[in-house]
Amino acid sequence: MNVFRIAILLVAGWLAAPAALSQTIDYERLDSRLALLAADEEIVGLAVAVVENGEVSFAKGYGVTRLGDGAPVTDQTVFRWASLSKGVASTTAVRLATEGRLSLTDTIASFDTSLRLPGGGETRATLENVLSHMIGIVPNAYDTRLEDGRDPVDIRRALGRLRATCAVGECHTYQNVAYDAVSEAIETRTGLSYAETVSNRIFEPLEMITASFGRAAL
Repeated sequence: MNVFRIAILLVAGWLAAPAALSQTIDYERLDSRLALLAADEEIVGLAVAVVENGEVSFAKGYGVTRLGDGAPVTDQTVFRWASLSKGVASTTAVRLATEGRLSLTDTIASFDTSLRLPGGGETRATLENVLSHMIGIVPNAYDTRLEDGRDPVDIRRALGRLRATCAVGECHTYQNVAYDAVSEAIETRTGLSYAETVSNRIFEPLEMITASFGRAAL
């Protein structure tokens, strides 16, 4: 599996802030600064796009797809989304909520997901709690089990045997395995696979033709 370093860049300070957002961005200067960044030995490859007034006004790749023998990164290179995909999950959930297909205040147990929390916390934790990482367990719970190839469903069930770090909704502890219960909740309320729902409601309307799901696609 190729591993990419993805840079999300705030160029404030690199470019003069446009007056009332009307000043044209200096793309030549932006390009030169990005090329300088890509020359850092810790950077393998990155791609940057700028959306201005609703249109892609700049898109370019730098570096290579794999250290040593990778192809050059271009504006068409597909990157692994990793945790940026959580934004897709939350957007889909909120869209379904606005349609009345679910409520963010529904408990995660009401969706019949595989997520279990200490002390039966799944009966108190809402979908909003899961989306905001406030379910009362240690951060990144059992991520190593996922990386070892264990079944995510079995891992989520095992989370109920952990000791709670706080009451549900009272502290933020970042999650990956537990967060994926959102996909199960979406499947429960739509009757479709998570991939189908996101493709229909997010990817296809936005013409995201290279976006994909799962290890096989990766």
